[in-house]
Formats: sequence, C-alpha cells, structure tokens
Amino acid sequence: MSSVAAGALPIHIIVTCANRKRAPIPKGLRLGDLRDHPEAERFPIWAERLVATTPRIPAIDLYGGEHWQAVRALHQAVNGAAHLWVCSAGYGLVSMDAQLVPYSATFAPGGDDSAGSSPAAMREWWRQLTRWEWPAADASRSFADLARRDPRSTIIAVLSESYMRACSEDLQDAAAGLADREQFAILGPPKRCAELDEFVVPVTAALRPVVGGSMQALNVRTATHLLIAAGDNLRFSVLRKLARETAQSAPPDPARRPVGQKLGDQEVRNYIRQSLSDGPSTATSLLRRLRAAGQSCEQARFHGLFAEIMAEAG
Repeated sequence: MSSVAAGALPIHIIVTCANRKRAPIPKGLRLGDLRDHPEAERFPIWAERLVATTPRIPAIDLYGGEHWQAVRALHQAVNGAAHLWVCSAGYGLVSMDAQLVPYSATFAPGGDDSAGSSPAAMREWWRQLTRWEWPAADASRSFADLARRDPRSTIIAVLSESYMRACSEDLQDAAAGLADREQFAILGPPKRCAELDEFVVPVTAALRPVVGGSMQALNVRTATHLLIAAGDNLRFSVLRKLARETAQSAPPDPARRPVGQKLGDQEVRNYIRQSLSDGPSTATSLLRRLRAAGQSCEQARFHGLFAEIMAEAG
C-alpha cells in the first residue's frame, strides 16, 4: 500500500480484537464476572470498572497470538497511510494507540465472557459501547460516526463472523453515511450475515496458500495482501475482484485435507490445544473453523475431545 499524500482523504481500517492478552487480566474485568447481574444491568458496571482500573497499555501492545501478529504486520504495511482501529467487545471502537486495561470480553457466542446470550443481546451490547463516551468525546465511537465525520473517507472493516453480526446495524449505517458505497468494504467470511453480504469482500480458505498462516489469522493476512495489491485504489469492486482472482489462481493448500476425510482423535486434540493457545474459545466456534478449513470431525466426538482438553487444563 503506497503512502497517502498529505491532505488525502482519510482511510480507516478496523480489525477484530484478540482473545489473548499480553498482560494479566485484573479481577472483575472478565465479562463472566458479571453473570450474577441481569444482562440489562451489566454495561454500567463494566464501564465503571474499565475507567477505574489501572495501569493501561496501548491497544497495539495489549493483544497477542497469531491473529494479532498479523495485525501488527498490517500496521507496518500501511505505514501511516491509514488510521487503524480495533473493534473490541470490551471497549467498542478504539484506536491503536488508545490506552486500555487488560480485559476479557468477546462477541463469540457460548463462552464465559460472551457479551450476550443471543444475537439481539450482542447487538445491544455493541450499541451501548457506541454510546459510551470513553475516554475522550472527540474520538469516534462507531463505524457510522467515522462515516459521518467525513463522508468522503474510506472504511475497510476486517472482521470475524461473530463481530460482523454484533456490529451489523452500525456497519449498515456507516455504508449509508458515505458519499459512495464503493468506499466501504467488509473483509471476512461470505454468506454469514445476510444483511451485510452486499458489502463483503469474501475471505475463504482458498486464500490460505497465498497469504500463509492459519485460519485464525486469515482475514488480516488477506487484508494486508489485498491492500498492498490494490495500492491507492481501495474501492470495494477492486478489492472484491482481487480477492476473487487470488482465490481462483491460488495453488492447492497442502495443509488442507479432502472434504469428508475425518481427522483422528489425536489430530483433533492437537488442533484444539493449538487453537486454545491463542486464547479462550468454544467447542462450537473451533469446530466451525475446522470445517471451514476443509477438515472433518463429528460434532459429538469433537465436543467430547474439547471437554477432555479443558478438563486437563483445569
């Protein structure tokens, strides 16, 4: 991605946060700690705890794991040509230099620290985050606000499925607020959120032989690849065309087993352990990711092996 000349229109790139944190999480800053409170009463308590807790760490240095290593590579690749933001279930929309305390919160369903027990509850949690004036009122708190502040800007959201779903209404508002729909793109899995599909630049397992890494970092690695290839032309249609051409010309993935060929128990155990080393997750989300990579395991067997690994860890 070439440097943006002074005075050029702003480019905003937003990435999903990471489960793994590089510092200990203080007591009370896991969303699961609020499970005894009614869902409707949790947000004010959560916000108060975030404000009251110190010390804080810049967002770029807070997160860890393979996904975040790819984010740091993206940060270096854009080299000041774009504003990078984090889509966080704990803090909302924050810049890479925002000072955060370690926390555990996610929009992935089914976990102890999930932001809601239903898709509607997840969306409501994001709405509350966008209305929360933290820490400075002059910082954008939503995708839609980025668009309102400058309708000529470009917004590229690099999001996982669960974060797309939680932010879906805000993302639609952002697209509607821009002067040109071509200035808006979501890089992520296709056909997972019907109301957003028209904006999605599809990121699929077919791209992994080109961009490298595991499925966990695929969205961000693909974003880096496409942004460099697109240069100064970051229009939606250009990014989508590049993604399609890259997928079509990609070599076979040597790490991908034929669809329907089942993994053995030990292979599944190794996959679960490796995935959990990058941060907490649920059996359902890990199985979904395994299948998206073209591998196979029966649901009951996978859940049993997941429970076995978790019992070992406990």
